[in-house]
Formats: sequence, C-alpha cells, structure tokens
Amino acid sequence: MNSPFELFGLTLSTSIVLSFLPALLAICAVTLAMQRIALVLTSISLLFAYRFGIVETHGVIGVLSLFLMSYGFNYFKRSGVRWLLGSGIFVVSILFFVHAFPGFNNPLVIESYLVSENAVPFSKHLNFDKLMVAIALMSLVVPSIRDSRNKDMSKVVIVSTLVILSGLAGGVLSGLVEWDPKLSPILMGWVVTNLFITCYAEEAFFRGFIQTQMHRAFQNLRYQKALTIACSGALFGVVHFPAGVAYTLIATLLGVGCAYGYQKTNNVLVPIYIHFVFNLMHFCFFTYPFLA
Repeated sequence: MNSPFELFGLTLSTSIVLSFLPALLAICAVTLAMQRIALVLTSISLLFAYRFGIVETHGVIGVLSLFLMSYGFNYFKRSGVRWLLGSGIFVVSILFFVHAFPGFNNPLVIESYLVSENAVPFSKHLNFDKLMVAIALMSLVVPSIRDSRNKDMSKVVIVSTLVILSGLAGGVLSGLVEWDPKLSPILMGWVVTNLFITCYAEEAFFRGFIQTQMHRAFQNLRYQKALTIACSGALFGVVHFPAGVAYTLIATLLGVGCAYGYQKTNNVLVPIYIHFVFNLMHFCFFTYPFLA
C-alpha cells in the first residue's frame, strides 16, 4: 500500500499523498477566501502526517502553537499582546523555514536530479513545516485577498516584468546561470511544490505578515510606502545571503518587485505570482538551479 511510485517527476507514496493532499487543497481554499474549509483540511492533513510519521509530537505542538498565535494575533487588539504574538509567529515561522524546529521528517521526493546538464544536481523535499506557515498566515493573519485595489495593476505589471527580466539577466551576468531552454520531465511536480509551498509560504510571511507590520510601523514617516518596499525587499535579500552576494542582490531585486506589487494592490496573490513567474522562467529557460 505504501510502495513508492512516480507522479509528475516526484517520488511519492500513499502516506505522502494522504498527508499532503489535504494541505495543498487548503492552500487552494484560502486562495478562494474559504478559510474555515482550509482549516478543516489542514487538520486532516496534520492527522495523517502524524499517523505516518512525517510529523512527530514536537512538530504537532509547533504547528498548533503557530495556528493559535496566528488566531490570537488577528483576534486581540492590544498592541502589547499583538507584539508578543507577532514575535512568536516570526520566530516559529523562521524555524519552520530553515527546518530547525524538531519533529518534522519532510519526505525527499526529488533526489539529485540533473535538470540542466551543466548544473548542480537538484533535490527537493516536500516541506510540511513550510506548508503549515503558508496556511496559518494565509488563513488567519494576511489581510483578505478580496480587498484589492486594481487601479495600479498596469504599473505593477510593468515594474514586475522589469524586475523579473533584470533579475534573470543579473543571474547570467554574474555567472550563476546561462541560457538553457528546456521542457523538463519534472516540470509539473516542480510547479506544484514551488508554487503551493515555496511561493505561498515566503510571500505570505515576507509580504502578508512582515510587510504589513512594516507599513503600520512606518505610518508616521514621510516616505512610508517607499521605505516599506525597500525594507521588505532588503529583508528578503538578506535571508538569501548564505547563497552568495550575487544571489542576495537578485533576491533583493525580486523582493522589491514583490513588495511593490503588494503595496500597490493589497493582494498577497500578486507577489505570489510575481515570485512564481520569476522561478518558472528560471526553471524553464536558464540553468537550474545554478551552474556547477
């Protein structure tokens, strides 16, 4: 029953599918502003993940703590309480992102796959911890995606296009990647994991959570919007510093583009899709993940 099988380039098993599918459907639910359904699906996913050992007791405690703090952050109005809960959300989310919180056994679904002939081998885990950050923030913390201002969308499209093209050009000029158009057999599996886990989690955190708090903290400053965008982009770049200076600069540029999109629309889906389009173009048209 739990024998491994290949699907969309991913090595899966029945236990992995049962543990992750409800959570991935929960991401779809929050996208459609169906938060209660998302929370029910997430509970089902957590139960299966615990049953099959993908999440252990400490991990379950961490997930429940993140969701409770997220609920409290949205419910309580006193600044002191919100500050404490927000700090807790920040710390736990970061620990989940870097997989430093105990109790998670994220399954390896792509192992040492050569996406590009001249690239380093690519491996991928299905990160249950990171997926929980995406759902907790999207369903309980991030401002409703229905509250969107579309009058500036043309500006967002222009700016995000320039950011994406500039970032990819920077990757070529810095020697990180080179032109390598391809249609990889693992494309569909990569799309699911990159969009619904990586992009949703990172943009919900850096834009929906962090940038929203920055915007409020800078409300009395003269250049509030510009400062918020700059700080949000810079923070996104800094967390990529272990990958090198060039990678950090490109991530900062992408972060600024995503921050601009969120600032102009108040819709977290906008930076999610900007982030994903950048990653997709990188995957399909350039060395992936980077030159060996």
